[in-house]
Amino acid sequence: MVIPLTYLEQDQSAAVVWLASSPDMEKRLADLGFEPDEIITCLIKGKKGGMSAYLVKHAVIALRPCDASGILVRIQ
Repeated sequence: MVIPLTYLEQDQSAAVVWLASSPDMEKRLADLGFEPDEIITCLIKGKKGGMSAYLVKHAVIALRPCDASGILVRIQ
């Protein structure tokens, strides 16, 4: 099942399936490592409306929910 990255719970991992953002944001996310088949782990789940931290390619990236919702993933 494919879900937005925002649905991941803390310590849960998923593989990127598709980026459903504007072209500029897609490029920025791809530059950060959010590419198809890349494994992402939610390290810190932000409070409702707050930023969450994700591990991607050995780096911790914080994303706002509006940006994370454009990253579609498949839970591992």
